[in-house]
Amino acid sequence: MIRRGRPVFHSLFIFSAAVFSLLIWSPLLSHAAPQSGIQPLQHIPNGYVHSLIKDQSIRPLLTAKEQETFLHELEKQPPQWDQLHDPPGEEHGARLFDLNRQRDDVREGNPLLKQRIAFVWAGIIHEFHDGHKGFKVVMGPNPTQTTWGIVRFKPTGLPNEMVAIPPPSLLQALNTQISDGQPINVGILFTGTLIPWESIIYGFSHDGLEQGMVMPVVHIDGVQYFIGNP
Repeated sequence: MIRRGRPVFHSLFIFSAAVFSLLIWSPLLSHAAPQSGIQPLQHIPNGYVHSLIKDQSIRPLLTAKEQETFLHELEKQPPQWDQLHDPPGEEHGARLFDLNRQRDDVREGNPLLKQRIAFVWAGIIHEFHDGHKGFKVVMGPNPTQTTWGIVRFKPTGLPNEMVAIPPPSLLQALNTQISDGQPINVGILFTGTLIPWESIIYGFSHDGLEQGMVMPVVHIDGVQYFIGNP
């Protein structure tokens, strides 16, 4: 039997209404055809998401340490967040705007902009798609708390359809649980490259704490779905 809400990767499957509201907006910045989002639902009993990355040229950015190391290589040092808040009388967001433009210029031509990377978003399967013999996936970001601030990847060029096709051994159990009104948590492993003209966006969270937020913008070239231990 599939257990409801079982975590697989660093509280990957904790959702809120605010997370799902972010799903409505997804910038499509490329004219290239999106990658297929109709993919198998892979079962990884040990919860080791790195095992899904078969191509050694892809750099995993799944943990806080991996993300921090990558950011140090690309950006050298984190922003001085305490100096980026708008003082009274100054145009709203002017300091953040200037920081982002300056860093875009410095980052231009960096070979890491061509490095394929992998990151994880969170997902829930909730409805069966008869045509594809799989489940529609609702998804949302999986923010990571790091020493640089909150890292939240922003995918672009998302597939038109997101459908996870489970193995036959799991299909009946998943169908039964969803029929009982129990949504099932899954993970989404995205691969892609940073977009060259605005690859990292710096901002502040809107959770009332105004924490610094680092948003790598990634054009997607691959999608994988996974589920942990039943």
